[in-house]
Amino acid sequence: MSSAVPTGQADPQWVRGGWGHTVRSQDEALRAVMRIVGVAPGRQYVWRGCVSSRRPVRSSLLQSLVVEESEPLPDETLVRGQELALLRSARAWGPGAGPHPQASDLELLAHLQRHGVPTRLVEVTRNPLTALWFACARGDDESGVLVALDVTDLPVHPTVDPQPHAGHEGRGWALRRALRRSAVLGQPFLVQPTDPDRRTAAQEGLYLTGVVPRTEPVRGLDGLPLRPGTPPGKQKLADLFAEGRRRAGRPGRLPFCALVVPADLKRTIRTHLTAVGRQRAVLFPDVDGFRDAVRDDDVDLHPTPPVLSPFDDALADEPAP
Repeated sequence: MSSAVPTGQADPQWVRGGWGHTVRSQDEALRAVMRIVGVAPGRQYVWRGCVSSRRPVRSSLLQSLVVEESEPLPDETLVRGQELALLRSARAWGPGAGPHPQASDLELLAHLQRHGVPTRLVEVTRNPLTALWFACARGDDESGVLVALDVTDLPVHPTVDPQPHAGHEGRGWALRRALRRSAVLGQPFLVQPTDPDRRTAAQEGLYLTGVVPRTEPVRGLDGLPLRPGTPPGKQKLADLFAEGRRRAGRPGRLPFCALVVPADLKRTIRTHLTAVGRQRAVLFPDVDGFRDAVRDDDVDLHPTPPVLSPFDDALADEPAP
């Protein structure tokens, strides 16, 4: 996740916009998650956590093309051109840049995204507790946000096409077709890793993406063709998440919602989430995760074990036991 926080026009102002609610305790945060999934039985949600509530849901590729936050967002033509250039360059770079030489554009994009290359894919998870951990992972001097998105009716595309098309054009066909349908239907789509790596599996991760819409985006959901309708408003969300039995006046549907987590609540929530296995070592179970944790001074190396200096270790001259 990027540490830069967009300012000005990019600030979603979730609560003021009518789609957000500020939680005041860890109990309220967990209750709100359960209330969201219980608004309408059978609905499916994906979740995204961000350490700054001032940062919109925005793909890394779209973010990389933003020059000034006060200007209109880059359009689909610009995003697609940059995407195709990245895919072409990644294939030309060598076999180590992709999962395998015959990888489709969709599979290659997922691979590049996982390694920090800007793509149109937005990382989400099916596990709200994982996303809540990301919302509280750091930045204890600013509020975080947990975003829930109803994806019940969205198409799901695997990274590996079960019916691949041959040839150079065939590698790009699944992504090209998915983007065309996104443009025609005016909705995003999900990308499900076919053979997830350890980190993706631990995070129960997948991707949300789609064409950059021609219409004005919902504030805070940048570059995604989502049309959630009229926001429920501050009071209805407060009624929905209130303690005790659900009150009258709660929203009948909730296409998306943003739960803002105050800065002074993050550490408490992190501590509680450890009890259910949501912690850094579990969510980043690979060498890159360990490297980053060491770099962030998030690995407990104290006390160091007793050391016998090699200058004094005469027993090492003896044959191995």
